Amino acid sequence: MLNPNAILWTGKYLVVGERKALDYHLHFVDPEREILIKTMGKDGMGPGEIVAAYQLQRGKSVNEWWVYDHSQKLMALFDLETTGELYRKAFRQPQNMYLAIDMRWSSDYSIMCQLADGDDKFVLYDTLGNQLSTFGKWSHMLENRELPPNVIKSVHQGNSSISPDYKKYVQVGLLRDYIEILDVSSGTITSIRGPEQTMPDFEVDYSAGYPMAKLTDRSRPYYYTSVVAEEEYIYALYFGKSVDLFFQEGELSREIFVFDYEGNLVKTYTLDHALFSLAVDEENKRFFGISSDKDPNVVIFDY
Repeated sequence: MLNPNAILWTGKYLVVGERKALDYHLHFVDPEREILIKTMGKDGMGPGEIVAAYQLQRGKSVNEWWVYDHSQKLMALFDLETTGELYRKAFRQPQNMYLAIDMRWSSDYSIMCQLADGDDKFVLYDTLGNQLSTFGKWSHMLENRELPPNVIKSVHQGNSSISPDYKKYVQVGLLRDYIEILDVSSGTITSIRGPEQTMPDFEVDYSAGYPMAKLTDRSRPYYYTSVVAEEEYIYALYFGKSVDLFFQEGELSREIFVFDYEGNLVKTYTLDHALFSLAVDEENKRFFGISSDKDPNVVIFDY
């Protein structure tokens, strides 16, 4: 692996997605035998090809998984039993949901996502591109609600996950230490702040012709680098140190914070190996991760 970006536990196998690739973006791994089974996701813009494995999500069987390719505005379904390296089918974003990003299936006919612009925090679409519901406002994340929404959103950038039953959608912050837990059915958002409760220093920059967040502290911390919403708990991979340390030493997160869906911290784990991304097998009590060292690989922990 050259640029691994994400890891997914399908219930039987592991899928590792590459941020950039010369040939293939996806590696299918059997953690029991510790072998690579298959490489898929041919790089390109042709039929059945992808150019990024930005996000991974489970399919309906242990042999299936979805890949969100934000560059091509599509969600592609891969199947281990399919011959070849191409995706089996794909959902392409219609024009009326072109601004949707960070997309995750919420049912067979609906998608939970965020928007590249606007004040709505989380948005639920149907597969025709119709907005079904909106949840929360980015402007409510700061005391100064006069700032442009896209500036506030960029300061609160991070990673998301949706529970296996699609009832909970979770967002964690990379630049600010926060966690948002959305109960999809009720629309209620539970907010967690901490452990440091800090806000990165930034300015509003208009040099590009529109407002952008310009981060002014180059040694700012990174906080939550990955999150997994499982059936019982939320597993958040935490760094909490200066980004300079990552660039100097090449290591990231060694702590996992475990929360229940009411927002209570129930357990913490300190790892003996630094990770970039996290996957969880609750049934067999295992963590899977992508190591953040110079030669990234898959790491397996029993917990």
